[in-house]
Amino acid sequence: MSKLPVTVGQVLKGKNGLYEIIEALKTNTVFKAAILGSTSEEIHPGAQQLAVIKTETDESMNYVFNRERNNYELPHMASCKTIRALRDVIGFDSQKPLEPQCMVFEWMDQDLRTVPYSRFRSKPGLPRVIARSVLETLAFLKETYGAFHSDINPNNILLSNVDSTCPVVKVGDLGNMLREGYDDTRIQSLPTRAPEVWRGLGCFHSSDVWSLGATVIFSLQTKPHYGLWNLTTTKLTYWLAQRLVFGAGDKIIDGNTEAWCIAKIIRLVGPISPPVNEAFLDEFSLARALEKEEYEDPETGEMKQFITVGTVRQELERIGGVPQDLIEFIEYLLVIDHTKRPTARDALRHPYLADVVA
Repeated sequence: MSKLPVTVGQVLKGKNGLYEIIEALKTNTVFKAAILGSTSEEIHPGAQQLAVIKTETDESMNYVFNRERNNYELPHMASCKTIRALRDVIGFDSQKPLEPQCMVFEWMDQDLRTVPYSRFRSKPGLPRVIARSVLETLAFLKETYGAFHSDINPNNILLSNVDSTCPVVKVGDLGNMLREGYDDTRIQSLPTRAPEVWRGLGCFHSSDVWSLGATVIFSLQTKPHYGLWNLTTTKLTYWLAQRLVFGAGDKIIDGNTEAWCIAKIIRLVGPISPPVNEAFLDEFSLARALEKEEYEDPETGEMKQFITVGTVRQELERIGGVPQDLIEFIEYLLVIDHTKRPTARDALRHPYLADVVA
């Protein structure tokens, strides 16, 4: 029997309060809500307090929704102040089978994807606070549960008070938090996917560290307003009218998106060992060819490279205005061999993050 849908104007009752749905933020699964009353805090008259309500997706993804709720209920999870807080749950009552099941999260003003590159670059402290907050989260997950996040990308890094001297940065979406070495499928979004995941070796704590480096680079780049992220648990594509450093936004061939992404990593960071899964051998062979070979421009007859990016340092210097200490920090995170890549705890001791409070 299907659950009743969540709709704008609806009032939902949780264990800790009442919430009125005021806007759909993501199709019919994520909503902005006003807190009408709360048993855990005082709501001052005339002051609107907000929350985010996430409800079940289609049945094929219910396991991710349920896993996120279960992850939030793990002992000590609420103690991590760099993870967006779960403030309430709605509808997990066997006596009310038609009531929508929802999780109620603390409100954050925006995600990193929506922060203009100019603001990101003009505030030297912002990349530092973001990096420290994400790394604190990753270290907590690793040290407390032996787990990794698996989906560090601009959509899941949440911010409030960006223009203040003390911006608040938290990590959201624990639906894909898994145990070290998960290798059933190649998870992580395409632009932030680590080399070991491409190889089929598995996903690890260190894979999240790679994703952070790729995410910071994304945030430094000029992004036209008509860009669009299309995110699933296994695929993240970004359509742009210009080159992106990582990912397939500049792909000029039909299909072969995975090979294109791998080829760019080879050019940007260095050679990747062969895949451990034979199913990916053709991808890697094509990636190596794309990274080296040229094609003839049909309009000019000029020979051009398929892959036009340089090294990570060259691309960051091409952006202009990126501090050298930030470039060095990003290079420090983006190590091809995941066994030699710094852990989150190691990275927190990097000089770039000295004296930064998350």
